[in-house]
Amino acid sequence: MNKLQFNSLIIGLSLSIGLLPSCGGGKPSGNSSQASRYFAADESLSPIIDEEYEVFTARNQRDSIFPLYISEQEAMQKLMDREVFLVFTTRALTPDEENYLISEHYRPRVIPLAYDALALIVNKANTDTLITADNFRSIMAGEITSWKELNPASNLGDIKVAFDNPKSATLRFVVDSVMEGRLVKTDGNVQAAMTSAEVVDYVENHENAIGVVGSIWLNDQRDTTNVTYGRNITVMRVSAAGEADRSNSYYPSQWNIAYGYYPFIRTIYAICIDPFSSGVPKAFANFCWLPNPGQLIFFNAGLFPARAEYSVRDVVIQ
Repeated sequence: MNKLQFNSLIIGLSLSIGLLPSCGGGKPSGNSSQASRYFAADESLSPIIDEEYEVFTARNQRDSIFPLYISEQEAMQKLMDREVFLVFTTRALTPDEENYLISEHYRPRVIPLAYDALALIVNKANTDTLITADNFRSIMAGEITSWKELNPASNLGDIKVAFDNPKSATLRFVVDSVMEGRLVKTDGNVQAAMTSAEVVDYVENHENAIGVVGSIWLNDQRDTTNVTYGRNITVMRVSAAGEADRSNSYYPSQWNIAYGYYPFIRTIYAICIDPFSSGVPKAFANFCWLPNPGQLIFFNAGLFPARAEYSVRDVVIQ
């Protein structure tokens, strides 16, 4: 029998036991009781934050905290207004935001939790499943509007790009981290007025569409039908540079995120300003940051944990 040899990604999570560095402090706001009962997160992060939340609440039944899944922009505004003490985002605080919170006598902590990716999905009827990062930028800038411009043999017509929300982490990441200074054309072929689940539905029902979602939606553990791979869509492979082919194009998989092969990788943060030493928002942020189970939940969901230590080993199968 032939021996098969391949590289295996071995993940080890640091087992150091410690508490999250102190956050919050200073004077609680007038609505501190309300702010302690909720956390806010960008809707695109809801699959993984829901998993963390369910385990946390099961283990801490005396602690009551509830999620608000809204746009990233709305979540950050609630933090600035001290309507919540904890948000989950895909960006850190800006210097102005941090200075403002400090001026209000809060000690904000920005905690990297895990890395995911921006995934591009197309209808299974579309055979064009390879794309370069630069071609995607050109599509978002309105410079490429037809599938024939990518593949002269295509008969799919105009490209329709589906995003979750104009104020979401997804579109903000494209503008800030993907476009390299080029402007996104948010009319015409770019449609940004959906939830992440609706983006998947749209692509499933439109052969000429490209959907842009967080990679966590490729393996939504809350959906027993396996929301993406079990449906009428395909995940595109993306090349960081040059012509896209199978040798230089990558899926947004955990392996490709870990090694930086996939070009559109982003960080998931918890931002905490909880002023109470035993506050539930602070406890939940700490839970997500600790190796077990918080970081392990990210790993099992296909993301790459921020505290992971990893190595590659050759595995031989007889």
